[in-house]
Amino acid sequence: MINTIVFDIGNVLADFRWNEYLDDCGYDQETKEKIARATVLSNRWNELDRGLEDEEELFRQCCEAEPSVAQEIMTLFNNISLLVREFDYSTELIKKLKANGYKVYLLSNYARFSYKYAMENFDFIKHVDGGIISYEIQHTKPEPAIYEALINKYNINPKEAVFLDDLAANLEGAKPFGFSTIQVKSMDQALEDLRKLGVRI
Repeated sequence: MINTIVFDIGNVLADFRWNEYLDDCGYDQETKEKIARATVLSNRWNELDRGLEDEEELFRQCCEAEPSVAQEIMTLFNNISLLVREFDYSTELIKKLKANGYKVYLLSNYARFSYKYAMENFDFIKHVDGGIISYEIQHTKPEPAIYEALINKYNINPKEAVFLDDLAANLEGAKPFGFSTIQVKSMDQALEDLRKLGVRI
């Protein structure tokens, strides 16, 4: 029986809208592609989530990768409020799960600079029972260590837990531990899949 719900944040509880952000800025296609290649589509973005390297140094590396759009790249880093936005349903969903007796945790790849904004502005965070954020432990999904950290910190029995993430690779990383998994393509679909597991919503 499921008694624990584990959520990713990006594209599950908050909209990681980098494509829309670049559109909103009014950049031409070439500029958008350069910015994306240097940041969100590069391994440097994953290293920001990992939290091992100095963030300012990684910002600099992103700018050096595409120097013709360095100013636009720094604008992106300085506009995290426009890059990730909390979904309207997130807080009420977590409150409802909690009211029905479930433990609710977060397991997310997130950089220090952007999670600071999330903690200060995303309402749902204050309602969860805890979580593991990648930069805090210097491991990112789907590395086994990040799932182990969650399990050990909160004494979770994975066979009694379900993990929701938008990326299949991250779900595959959770399966060897015994988690049930749901790939989130829409919240309506995810809620239906939770109900199929017997979760009361």
